Amino acid sequence: MYRIAICDDEYEYLELVERKVKKYCEEKQICVVMKTYGDSDILVEDIESGRMFDAYILDIEMRGYSGIEVARIIEERSNTAFTIFLTAYSDYAIEACGMNIMRYVLKTRLDAELDEVLDVLFSRLKTIENSKPYLISNQRRYIKLSQRDVIYIYKYQKNVIFVLVGGKEERERTTLQEVYEKVGNGEWFFLDRGIILNVYHVQKIVKDVISMTEGHHIMTNASRIKDLKEYLHEYWGDLV
Repeated sequence: MYRIAICDDEYEYLELVERKVKKYCEEKQICVVMKTYGDSDILVEDIESGRMFDAYILDIEMRGYSGIEVARIIEERSNTAFTIFLTAYSDYAIEACGMNIMRYVLKTRLDAELDEVLDVLFSRLKTIENSKPYLISNQRRYIKLSQRDVIYIYKYQKNVIFVLVGGKEERERTTLQEVYEKVGNGEWFFLDRGIILNVYHVQKIVKDVISMTEGHHIMTNASRIKDLKEYLHEYWGDLV
């Protein structure tokens, strides 16, 4: 069962989106619990009190907290929640690109695009549900890591270091190539000989600097930045 929050301060549009999401889920036989918010302040109160959802569908322009402000609050508290922006204006696309947003949908194209966006959303949620852990196993240690908790991986001497959410690190005596073959899904990008990125944690790219979640910054050359952007285009869809 998935939990979805929908927030829009235009009541009629909020009801419309709720009906369309409910119809989609009934047709696809996807079990969801939905909660609608006509006031972004109330949604923020719920988030700050610890009530989190698997996905958020947010209008960008709202009284009180804007959709972008709500999304930033979500990002501070969850690295697995997906956010979809609804907007009447394409001007917000650039600002949204600097954030961990799954997609934005123009309200004028809701009928044409919503089902496709929901296809991607539930595919990603299912991937999280079914994602296999990464095991570090030897004579002295047995550690199971959630792949989503790994921000990036780098080589240090004879070890591979896993940089995790929450400021933690784990290490394994192996090679980056062996790790890359073990993780085996589309969320990993071999940046160079020394670093593998979890693209789920990429927040923005400015010139040759890649900003990751939790304040990590990684530099690389222009050709690899180009390759990473192309990879992100395919991974995140039209947003990037």
